[in-house]
Amino acid sequence: MMVSTSSLLAYLVLALSIVAVHGKQHSLERRSSKHSASAATLHSRQATSILQSEYKNGDTPPGARSGDAAGQVVEISDNGGHNDNSQRAGCETIFIGGAAVGGSYSTGWTEMPQVLGFDTLRDLYVDGQVVQPYIQETGKDPTKIKRVIITQPGLPRDFWKYANLVRNSLLCWSTNTTANINLDEIMIAAPAYVNTNDRTAGAAQANDLLFSGQSWSTGVNSAGPDQTKVSSFQVLDLMTAKYFNKTAYPALNQIVIAGHSLGGSLTQRYAMMRKATADDVNLSFFVGNPGAYVWPTSNRPVQSPSDTSCSAAVNDWPYGLQSTPAYDSAEVAADLAAVQKRYYERNVVYGLGLSDNELGDSHCEAQYQGNSHLSRGQNFEAELKSLPGGKPSSQKFNYVSGVAHEDYLIFSDPVSQYYLFSWNLDQRTQTSSTSSTSSAPKSSSTSGGNGSGSSSGSSSGSSSSPGSSSSAGSSGAASSSLSASGLILAASASLAGAAFLL
Repeated sequence: MMVSTSSLLAYLVLALSIVAVHGKQHSLERRSSKHSASAATLHSRQATSILQSEYKNGDTPPGARSGDAAGQVVEISDNGGHNDNSQRAGCETIFIGGAAVGGSYSTGWTEMPQVLGFDTLRDLYVDGQVVQPYIQETGKDPTKIKRVIITQPGLPRDFWKYANLVRNSLLCWSTNTTANINLDEIMIAAPAYVNTNDRTAGAAQANDLLFSGQSWSTGVNSAGPDQTKVSSFQVLDLMTAKYFNKTAYPALNQIVIAGHSLGGSLTQRYAMMRKATADDVNLSFFVGNPGAYVWPTSNRPVQSPSDTSCSAAVNDWPYGLQSTPAYDSAEVAADLAAVQKRYYERNVVYGLGLSDNELGDSHCEAQYQGNSHLSRGQNFEAELKSLPGGKPSSQKFNYVSGVAHEDYLIFSDPVSQYYLFSWNLDQRTQTSSTSSTSSAPKSSSTSGGNGSGSSSGSSSGSSSSPGSSSSAGSSGAASSSLSASGLILAASASLAGAAFLL
């Protein structure tokens, strides 16, 4: 199709954003002598500096409070983000280290850590007095929030880690002058899923929602407390409804559900099953290196894997759309085509490491999708491309070179950052109602617990986002197959009168 001039300009702005971040990789060794001007500019936009050059390794980060869990110090090293506890090469901002937590994911966590810069809240009531704990950035004025990123944990239920990783990526992106974001207008939150082991070990309170094992990642009903039966998908319904509440968050435009590995699987599963609401068009999903997918069709790319013992069950949930959880099983049974169509129309970005050759999900059903995280993602894209009409324009794949199963390097990739933090930042599609439709769950949750005032690491400047025009969003700017240089060359040629075809 022919792309409009406005779309090409959006591509060009995004490409320049990406180049601006990558360009910093070549100037790290000169930072100590040349950062003064950029620091002065940054200080004019931020109340507290977040530049590495202002700190030493091990320093206390801005926003620290008494009671914060150990380990959350400024990390400055040459690891380049490969250890998930250091800043990406080329980012001049600090990296706040991960919280130290007692216990283990197998025997249960002994505590919910106090995450630096976040509040732990228990005002999300899911059933009577049963609550879903969650964390949310502290000190941000809810009336100014334009975007909320709800992060999902990995296999260890480590909600603190992923909220922190996305926060560090946001700090990095905020210093990209072409991104034009304001930290006061973006908030990160994360549900704190706990299981029965965590309850025994001490992390969960008496009225906290409990799951069995990893069941939180598949959307099946909870294991308690008592007879409470609530899906993690219902939890996410309630969280999104909380932030889409225009009374509490009048400036809110977009919500992003984001996860990596098992959290990426949960995110994709929720995107497949979430019941339709009026705000779906303002919701997007970021799926990073999942171990396996919910396949929307009965096709499979691998016909004869090494393990065929599950050949009759490859379409069963969570690998397919048979035997789905109670959360939305009636709708799937009544109109499977409508459920598939709903998924294809949703805004989903897949972030995949081109070096992620780990097996991932080892279950027999997953082997029919491919033999690694990467191959399964590539096969899933191929399946979408094979649909009548081709791959839906709302589904985008970003393949990240030189990255394996490394969550921070996926979250901090410039294209990922664009979709996490900038895409449609200032755009909210108006719907007939700003509340959920009747199919969404009702909750007695309050909208409090947000705090007020400015964040310690806020930045100012224009709130317009690169590529935030509707033409850029609809055509999928910065799709994985387009490199930054390719975007610039294609846009320049098109603006000169050449035809640019997608």
